[in-house]
Amino acid sequence: MGCVCNCKSSKTSNQNTQLQFNLAEQYRNNRNINTQDSLEDICQSLCNIGQEIKSLGQLKLEVQERINELGTFKAIEQIDSNASCYQFLQCPDGSIFYGSVKNGVRNGIGKQHWLTNGNYLESVWANDKANGPARMIYSNGDVFEGHLIENKANGFGIFRNKKKEVKGYWVANKLQGNGIEVRKNGIKYEGQFKCGIIDGRGQYTFPDGRIYRGQVKQGMMHGEGLMTWPDYSYFKGEFRHNHIKGYGCYTHSDSQTYFGYFFSNYHQPVKQLEIFYSHDQSIQESEKLQKFLKQYGGDHQ
Repeated sequence: MGCVCNCKSSKTSNQNTQLQFNLAEQYRNNRNINTQDSLEDICQSLCNIGQEIKSLGQLKLEVQERINELGTFKAIEQIDSNASCYQFLQCPDGSIFYGSVKNGVRNGIGKQHWLTNGNYLESVWANDKANGPARMIYSNGDVFEGHLIENKANGFGIFRNKKKEVKGYWVANKLQGNGIEVRKNGIKYEGQFKCGIIDGRGQYTFPDGRIYRGQVKQGMMHGEGLMTWPDYSYFKGEFRHNHIKGYGCYTHSDSQTYFGYFFSNYHQPVKQLEIFYSHDQSIQESEKLQKFLKQYGGDHQ
């Protein structure tokens, strides 16, 4: 997906890793945030100084539109005002680097364009590796902004695509610890991430006013949790794969409380949540509780 380039002049500098950004691929699933395969160091490569190269090549429309929208990346803004100090390097995979070159390798601010897939990177390099603030714009318009150390995402970063915006901290290419995900459908998650996936404990806030607080796993409500509704009713108990399922208690808006075993079904066409209840574990045979019908707006998870 990209490469870090060397010249042939130094044998010791021949070993440099390529820089790969796969974040866009990891965020296609609207439930999960998966970065464990992102920004990996892969096979090593050499490149020659391409003196004949005079431009980064034609950027894809989606990339150019994002650049126009976002404006100049502050970390490299001086590159356009002092062009005489910078050079072009051409990589065997077809990518082109334009920026500060010292002793035949990248050192300082620069831009890199992968003509084969259209991805475009702006960053700061040290000893031919990306070290510092970086902005990657993918060919489909997705954007990652963050900080790289030795070609890996480390520190605070933001990923944006058409479905969501994710803010958090990356450790060796993996989103770890507390973070925030805001989806375009109005769902907001605040809580823990492990290996790039929503996992641990957190809170979902839904556009219809529902709030879930509790355990999450693989991007879903899973484990012990509390769901509240705008009418002040709530359920506290077990959740499985985004559904109420298991032992718990439900308190209706009239303050009547039910203890026992529950499970829920979502009906998308009518935007209705049905909650079923039983005193024992044979809950599939139970009848629907009256007033255990909840309306919701948008995606239920």
